Amino acid sequence: MTQLTPVGLIRILGRVSAIVIIPMVGGAVAGLILDAWLATSPLYVLSGFVVGNLVAATGVWLYIRAHTNRTDGA
Repeated sequence: MTQLTPVGLIRILGRVSAIVIIPMVGGAVAGLILDAWLATSPLYVLSGFVVGNLVAATGVWLYIRAHTNRTDGA
């Protein structure tokens, strides 16, 4: 396994932070806009936040899967 430098770790932290923050904030903002437009209470904000969390979790999982060395014997 390759040893990471502090700069490499900061890059990974920045990418993962972007993968997590952008969908969460985007979902909440889209929910705010929909709530204001449709005159609903916190329904779409909460829905957007939940969908953003699901997208963020999927994004982190895909990032980890893409950057993990596979050493399968098959």
